[in-house]
Amino acid sequence: MLASLAVCAGRAGAQSIDERTDTPARGMVRLTFDPQILTWDETYGLSGAATPLGAGLSGDTIGAANIPYVATLQQQIRTASGIPSFIASIGQGMLAVYREQRITPGRAEVGVTNRFSIGLTVPLVRTATRTAYQIGPQGANLGPNPLGTIAGASAQYGTFFSQFGGALTQLGDSLAGGHYGCPGSPACVQGQQLLSEGQAVYAALHGIIYGVGAPGSPGSPFVPRATSQAGAGIDSTVSGLERSLTNYDVAGFTSPLLLATDSIRDTAGVGTFESPLLTDPTYGFGYEPFRDTYRYGLGNIELEGKYRVIDRGGYRLALAAIARLPTATRDTTIEVIDAPIDELGGGFEGRVLQEITMGGLWLNIEVRAGTQDLGTRSRRVAPFGSILVPSQATSTLNWQGGSYAELDVAPLYHLAPEVAAGFTLRYWTKASDHYSYQSATDSTALATNLGIPLPASLLDVGTSERSLSLGFAVSYIGPVVEGDFSVEKSLSGSGGLVPVATVYQLVFRVTQKLF
Repeated sequence: MLASLAVCAGRAGAQSIDERTDTPARGMVRLTFDPQILTWDETYGLSGAATPLGAGLSGDTIGAANIPYVATLQQQIRTASGIPSFIASIGQGMLAVYREQRITPGRAEVGVTNRFSIGLTVPLVRTATRTAYQIGPQGANLGPNPLGTIAGASAQYGTFFSQFGGALTQLGDSLAGGHYGCPGSPACVQGQQLLSEGQAVYAALHGIIYGVGAPGSPGSPFVPRATSQAGAGIDSTVSGLERSLTNYDVAGFTSPLLLATDSIRDTAGVGTFESPLLTDPTYGFGYEPFRDTYRYGLGNIELEGKYRVIDRGGYRLALAAIARLPTATRDTTIEVIDAPIDELGGGFEGRVLQEITMGGLWLNIEVRAGTQDLGTRSRRVAPFGSILVPSQATSTLNWQGGSYAELDVAPLYHLAPEVAAGFTLRYWTKASDHYSYQSATDSTALATNLGIPLPASLLDVGTSERSLSLGFAVSYIGPVVEGDFSVEKSLSGSGGLVPVATVYQLVFRVTQKLF
């Protein structure tokens, strides 16, 4: 059961006392049904601090810290506006997220001998993610890109950049042709400085509007608001360049640069954040809208062999080996807050189970460790903590899941011969996962789409895990029917996105003769 829970719930797994050292007697079959419910709305981050799931899109200034596009855009606006301290913001927001995972493993164990059994675990999983988002204009200096919201914007931008680029070309040709005392005269040096400045501003403005990828790549979702300090700075920079160009007999621009006329709003479902910014793959991010989502799927099926090594007096010891099949439904890249059916991949696991009884005390100790097989996973490649990543950053990558280990201790006291109650303590640790591109072509294609190369190893950050949990459990052991109930709460965690989870578990088990 412990293995099935950890496989289905990954880092949010709980300890249960029903995984004991005993095996079904020869010819007996033991059927176990143990539904579990895990709930959380926070995770332990890299430092171990509990952070709300929606923190990346919440706060007074939503910008470069969690949205890669805005980080790039912020630097471009600094260049184009001449404001080196500019801080980009799409406004104030609040993203509320609540996650729930319901795991229903069915397990059958058959006694081959009185000490050895084989088992099969088939888990069914339902995940639920409830989200609600509001964003307001307070403090916003960015707005939606007119290319995605205003008819005719494409033609207006085409005219502006054609005139701007043509003016720079004309100036460059004049300087290269020896006009204005080139090379070496003061007018020539000033002209070359003007050309260099103009080219830098042109590149920054072009990136602000069209993005930094190759032609045909997605445009930027955001541009500065025309009434913002950045908008005024850009207007001043462009006007200054026009005036300076006239000194070199270069015509000015008849078409102004179009900027955002309003901030991003999403109030009572009406606005520009979810549509087109969130959902549009061209001038947005290509995600599904924020909503309550439910996913149903099969977890990783397990095959188990278990042997009871020692059964003597008050001490019992058993060893178990598990083969985990990668049958789980894979995760998705179209939800802002993903809810994977299964965190672990296929692999192997070994367990050591011990029971110690002294009078009324019943102590259960389990140590388990496992590895994960090499597989593939689809991800949007971005730095750790990024919450809005363009769909063009999606790539199917080689994935090597980190090895893991867990220690479970459950001291219980027999209140009656059939009933015991006590505490559960669990420590879980997992090494980092490792991602790599399947081919150099995949890396090149992604760099072309986004305008910058991104190593797949960015995704390794935040995948290591450590957590400590404490719970309470009650167990009933009858001659035919057995049952457990436990509640467990995470106490601490670090290394990555480790859920601050509460786990509820109910176990029902019956043993019958098979042959």
